[in-house]
Amino acid sequence: MNPGIFDAARGCRLQQIRLETAANNLANVSTAGFKKEVLCFDHFLRSHKETNMEQGNMTHTGNPLDVGLSGDGFFKVNTPSGIRFTRDGRFSTDAEGVLVTSKGDSVMGESGAISIDGKEVVIDEAGSVMADGSQIDTLEIVSFGRPELLRKEGQGYYIYDGEEAEQIRPVGTTVGQGYVEESNVVVTEEMVRMIETLRNFESYQKVLQTFDETDTKLITEVGKL
Repeated sequence: MNPGIFDAARGCRLQQIRLETAANNLANVSTAGFKKEVLCFDHFLRSHKETNMEQGNMTHTGNPLDVGLSGDGFFKVNTPSGIRFTRDGRFSTDAEGVLVTSKGDSVMGESGAISIDGKEVVIDEAGSVMADGSQIDTLEIVSFGRPELLRKEGQGYYIYDGEEAEQIRPVGTTVGQGYVEESNVVVTEEMVRMIETLRNFESYQKVLQTFDETDTKLITEVGKL
């Protein structure tokens, strides 16, 4: 068997991963706070996915409980599975007045879960939460000493595998009340990437087909000798 078959097969597999990555990015183009994934290679040319943390556009919603982050950092959230982090600031209050995410998990402040008792809610650029003129708490917004240990869990949540002491409040990050950060996926870029990937995949398939035809011919001719 020609050893080039293995290289062509690996090329097909790589293009399949590229296609899956682009398709997942496109599927989340409307997901608030979503960060696209890119396929990268280490110095041994081994492929792995990395999360592109570029800022997404801010959309004005007018909902006073919606908040968007401009700059580094994540909102800290308490879930049944433990502490998680998210850029999705589509918040609301539950039946008990606790500030929660779109999935119903408690949004954490510097003093714990934030309970809002009041009608007029104001959240300033520093993340201070006020109701009817009285300050309640401040949104706990954190960045990480070793961002490479941050990994996606799904549904807009991230897990940090480092130490809690490495969670620090980012400098220069502002909070926009009544705004939500959009996905940072650029549709045209992902569509171009998908088209290029499909063409590359077809090229590798043709190479495999050529190797197969060559091997078949050799076996057939040898069999006649």
